[in-house]
Amino acid sequence: MKWANAELLPVVLIIAVIFVLLVLLRFLFPGKVNYSNFRALKKTAFKKFNFMVLLPDILKIAGIILLGTALLRPQGELKDTTETVSGIDIILALDLSGSMRADDFKPNRLAAAKDVLKKFVKGIKNDRVGMVVFAGLAFTQCPLTVDYEIVESLIDEVDFTTVRVDGTAIGDAIITSVNRLDISDREKVIILATDGVNNRGIDPLEAAKVAAVKNVKIYTIGIGKEGGAPAVYTDALGNKRYHTDRRGNIIMHEEPDDEVLTNIAQMTGGMYFRAEDKRALERIYSRISELEKRDIEVRTYKNYEDKFINFLWAGIILLVIALALEVLWLARILV
Repeated sequence: MKWANAELLPVVLIIAVIFVLLVLLRFLFPGKVNYSNFRALKKTAFKKFNFMVLLPDILKIAGIILLGTALLRPQGELKDTTETVSGIDIILALDLSGSMRADDFKPNRLAAAKDVLKKFVKGIKNDRVGMVVFAGLAFTQCPLTVDYEIVESLIDEVDFTTVRVDGTAIGDAIITSVNRLDISDREKVIILATDGVNNRGIDPLEAAKVAAVKNVKIYTIGIGKEGGAPAVYTDALGNKRYHTDRRGNIIMHEEPDDEVLTNIAQMTGGMYFRAEDKRALERIYSRISELEKRDIEVRTYKNYEDKFINFLWAGIILLVIALALEVLWLARILV
């Protein structure tokens, strides 16, 4: 039990003591004439102690004590609980370059990656997650949030027109992601998925050094089958076509830069994974999710529930009963 107005205790005690003393003085030093007529006096002449006479005053004392207790505002303490949850900040960096049209993942690399990302986000609990997209440039598609439905809808929205400049700016994607995480005081992770070799913007290894200084861990994922995949485009009629050289040979996309992606991960304390199909990509995101479980003890603050209303009503009821008894008793003895 806690007293919210404990500082009023001296005042309440003084009032209670004064009231009790007044009641006691009433009986220790009674007036010479207590009743308005002789018949009433006759009825009580030989009754030195009559409980019904004392009962109203007893109820008054109890009522005042209860009202004083209510004034002190007693509060019941709710159970103080401790739970353990995991919580980190994650930026999903996704490559939207033209090579993500390759159909070695069905229906293509980007569609498969988006589907896997949405499943990954569905499995997140307590973590904040954001998204950075990149091709020849990089920008934030979604800031850190715990509104996972918003993140999923923004993943749905990205396509090959989201970033107007083609290319693969891995370094820019890392710096943009680090900037989104810089204000965080939690564990910070970037999961960067790309199918190409950096050919624009900041040097990826220099960007990785910045991430390391900021205590940002980077997991890198190289998307694409060994040997590369045919370069795909869509013609004016919406049909899928393959890029060919002058001799009619199908042009192949480059493979992910395994060496650079491995170095980025090692420099920041992360890991590099290679995904050659959608199922492998799903396993990789699931593995990263398990690797990044962090136990954070969260202690809930004590909450209190007011109990004064019970004392207040009890005190009022006792005072009303005391008043009613006095009126009824007085009416009885005067009859």
